[in-house]
Amino acid sequence: MKIAFATNDRKTLAERTGREKEFVIYELSENKIVNIEYFENKYEHHEDENEHNHSHKEITNILKDVDILHLTRVSKHMKRDLEKAEINFIKTDKLKISDLIDKHL
Repeated sequence: MKIAFATNDRKTLAERTGREKEFVIYELSENKIVNIEYFENKYEHHEDENEHNHSHKEITNILKDVDILHLTRVSKHMKRDLEKAEINFIKTDKLKISDLIDKHL
């Protein structure tokens, strides 16, 4: 199972998915962490919130093989692109990545 998190500090979830520094993807097998990978978010953020002709393809490409993405907040446009890419996500108010990983082990 692969679980992804949007993060700015590698310890907690970023406040808003799409504006994080990087994604961390944990691979779990037999109740153990077998791999951890970090991917820089190279998506260029738009200063104009009214500019919605962009897509989040760079982000959905990073997340294409994950089983679950944990996040705290997601814009309607990011949500649309995650759903279009068939990326499962769970909104949570827990911020510590270690706490969320523990739930899957």
